[in-house]
Amino acid sequence: MSRLAGIRAHASARISLFASLAMLGLAASATTALAQAAKGEPVKIGVTYPLSGPQGAWGQLLLPAIEISVAQRNEAGGINGRPIQIVVEDTKGTPDGGVSSMRKLVQVDGVPAILTIFTNVVSAQIPLARQFQVPIISPVEAPGLVTNTQYAFAHSPLPSRTVPIVGEVWKKQNVKRIFAFYPNTPIVKFLSPIVKGEAEKLGATYDEALFKLGDSDFRGLITRAKDFGPDAIFIMGHGTPDEGAIMKQIRELGIQTPLYGGCACITVKSYREAAGKAADGLIYGGFKYDRAAAAKLIDAYRARMGFDPDYASLEAYDMINMIADSAAKNGVSGSAIREGLANLKGFKSIGGGLVDMNDNQTVISVGLYKVIDAGKPEFQEITP
Repeated sequence: MSRLAGIRAHASARISLFASLAMLGLAASATTALAQAAKGEPVKIGVTYPLSGPQGAWGQLLLPAIEISVAQRNEAGGINGRPIQIVVEDTKGTPDGGVSSMRKLVQVDGVPAILTIFTNVVSAQIPLARQFQVPIISPVEAPGLVTNTQYAFAHSPLPSRTVPIVGEVWKKQNVKRIFAFYPNTPIVKFLSPIVKGEAEKLGATYDEALFKLGDSDFRGLITRAKDFGPDAIFIMGHGTPDEGAIMKQIRELGIQTPLYGGCACITVKSYREAAGKAADGLIYGGFKYDRAAAAKLIDAYRARMGFDPDYASLEAYDMINMIADSAAKNGVSGSAIREGLANLKGFKSIGGGLVDMNDNQTVISVGLYKVIDAGKPEFQEITP
């Protein structure tokens, strides 16, 4: 999931406090209490997320959603009456950390399935998943990473699906000039061709600029976009506050061109805060996020964290239940869970709607949204 990198700006004192509590055993105590609803020997599920290092804030944000998912699943009977117990290891967001964490979870804790995250970590874990016959599932978006890997799966809205539905809006609005902003990282290698391809379908003129992650002044690049005279400005990267800052500076320079995106990054707190009112009116394709459908997660998450969960938290919540459904149907061994994930059909996402695992071992749940008020946040699903 590469566009999530560099998000440490998320970390606030409140989140850091939660992470410390989680690492001291909050997850374990919560699971013990919840075992009263689902009795018997626990079924362990491993989690290899960063809880420290530059990407640690993401683990701190997503772990509460995982715990809430486990809590609610256990309250409903767990896996055929057996409670779920999560075992968490800190990868620090590195491939080496991912490998050592996975070895510990499988060889010491005996977990039959693992939630993981970030492309570099997943890439390092795929050979181990095959060796141990323990499935891993993550929200990676790198095209083809988990295809034909047998024991690796993804639950994510790939740009190859989200960008084309934005393209349908451009077609309806007769957009003829498109300017795009991307970070100067490897993500541009697969994002740029997709967006450029949509422009070519429309016969539209296309140009782009690459920004540096961590910069704060993007006015030079924005002036270049202004001189291009676009009908549409597309912004997509790693989901960092940089992208929100670009939106804000676009409006500060008096550019009123409609803004578009290919991910649900606006649901991320730090992203929204960086963009401010500039994000109002943004149209994006991304992970399906029906607030009514997700109410039981949103309410529990807000009560714990003080703000709404982002789209990645919904993905994490879903993945616990995907594993649990697979285990309930096929058995709790790694190979049995793998079989269940590979044949997952009609899964009810917390974000709304029913989704299937496709032939590329990726679950896709996407929608098209317009931001009404980024501060709340409030957004509505629309059709092209």
